[in-house]
Amino acid sequence: NQTLLTTLRERQRLLERLARIQRKIVSRTALEEVLEAIVWGARELLGDETVGLWLLDRDDPEQMVLVASTGVPPELLDQARHGRIGDGAGGLAIAEERLVVIEDYQRSGRSNQMFVGDGVRSAMAAPVRERGEVVGSLVVATHVAERRYSRAEREVLLAFAEHASLALTDARTVGDAMHHAFHDALTGLPNRVLLLDRLAQALARASRSGSEVAVLFLDLDGFKTVNDSLGHAAGDELLEAVGTRIARCVRAGDTAARFGGDEFAVLLEGATDEEVAVAAQRILGALADPFAIAGREVFVSASIGIAVGSDESDDMLRNADLALYRAKARGKGRYEVFHQEMHAAVVERMELEADFQRALRRNEFELDYQPIFELASGRLEAVEALVRWRHPERGRMPPGDFIPVAESGRLIVPLGGWVLQEATRQAAEWASAYPERAPLGICVNVSTAQLREPGLAGEVAAALESSGLPPRALCLELTETAFMEDLEAVAAVLGDLRSLGVRLAVDDFGTGYSSLQHLERFPIDLLKIARPFVVGMEDRSADPAIARAIVYLAKSFELGVIAEGIENAEQVTRLVQLGCALGQGFHLALPMGPEAIDELLAAGAGANDRDAVAHAEAHP
Repeated sequence: NQTLLTTLRERQRLLERLARIQRKIVSRTALEEVLEAIVWGARELLGDETVGLWLLDRDDPEQMVLVASTGVPPELLDQARHGRIGDGAGGLAIAEERLVVIEDYQRSGRSNQMFVGDGVRSAMAAPVRERGEVVGSLVVATHVAERRYSRAEREVLLAFAEHASLALTDARTVGDAMHHAFHDALTGLPNRVLLLDRLAQALARASRSGSEVAVLFLDLDGFKTVNDSLGHAAGDELLEAVGTRIARCVRAGDTAARFGGDEFAVLLEGATDEEVAVAAQRILGALADPFAIAGREVFVSASIGIAVGSDESDDMLRNADLALYRAKARGKGRYEVFHQEMHAAVVERMELEADFQRALRRNEFELDYQPIFELASGRLEAVEALVRWRHPERGRMPPGDFIPVAESGRLIVPLGGWVLQEATRQAAEWASAYPERAPLGICVNVSTAQLREPGLAGEVAAALESSGLPPRALCLELTETAFMEDLEAVAAVLGDLRSLGVRLAVDDFGTGYSSLQHLERFPIDLLKIARPFVVGMEDRSADPAIARAIVYLAKSFELGVIAEGIENAEQVTRLVQLGCALGQGFHLALPMGPEAIDELLAAGAGANDRDAVAHAEAHP
């Protein structure tokens, strides 16, 4: 299951906006006010200038009426108040009963000409239902050129459309709609709305009595795999079975709810810390047994975040959500209790993410280069480009301090593009300055996120063309996790890259999900032996079986081998004996600035020239 948003901050904002709308629905706020809140919430989160909610005209089912909006120009408002079903994104969403995205509004034959004339460039609409029947649509539109709606943004619009549906159903159908509004249709458990209402009441009682309330926030681990492999019907069957098991784990008077997707929540009143921990363990234990789904045994686990206290309901849910993310980060299938430092860590991470976005614009990144030597001769054969961040307040930061932030916020793609451009430019400069040493190979790491980008091969081709670097001098390093993606898509991308003439390497080989199938199927040129398989190799009594196997595999498939993390001369000797040709590590040379590489090239130094290497390292 994919969450609605790709970052924790966006997720929290969505939860807060939807919670406000839910409170309005529960408190029987006027329908018009609820719909206005939905329109403004969608505008705030998605950032588009124009948002409108259309409903079917009850007097003419071929027409729709604009009942709530923001950003529609005053001169168009009267004309835009009525529209035909099937016209524009909003009319299509009603007619086809699905999410509709028009990303080239000016040229699409399905656009509303009135808004074409107003300069709308992109639009997206989600159907709104009343008791299951489509009765309208929620539309966002923008005048910004080349606007593209991500999967997460589409799910945000669907979430607001679902709340509009809930508001309409609640307002127009009292009775049967009451149960539907407050219970999940699939599992029969209380839904998010009812949980929030009961949480508010529980917190009010806790405030009067001086007691505390506990919220357990659950997210299934591995649910997406079941959904993708067995289908949505099997996924629904699994969710229903999970809901039944969770409900059996709570006491009478407690609330087990389905929060949405594969997320569940449990509300405990008057429970001690020990009782809360017992409840979490009981749930984990109940989910450990296999489920019989679609004629198969299916295993899933859950990660649980726990918040205990008497704070506002939004704070309780936020804190439980933060603890949930900590549980997932620590290995899944476990629970974590919220502590205040978790919030501080998230705030710091958000600040670092904002700094990162500014750093890309301010050119605060730079590259170090770690030499890669031919082990037998000591000749400098290549360098690996390693990104560093010159943070204005924190100083020079290594990649381990900021790459996780970049990956979680999808900023790794523009950063990777910059690294590619800068590394190829610098390598071409060395090739020109030291033709007798050319071509010096340059290794550049490519993230899994970059590999998913359809334009990666074009980006690499552009970098090679602009720099003038020969393609064979560039080696792109991939992590083994990249091969866990869609194999057909990965094979196509790697084929496009190989057709450019660049080389491809698997980084940290043996630590992830490698298989012989990958070596046979993908156009790989090099394997990099991970540091854990090199450490301890100097011990003559130890058998470097894995390193030996990797070298043997490489030779069998006619691939090159580079050993990483070399720390002493004895390891170099053993690697040469195994037949490993190339290596890098602190024993050979530390990562250094481009000026230091210049010194090595000018001096013609190799790994055996320790004085020259040490001098270059000392003067980066």
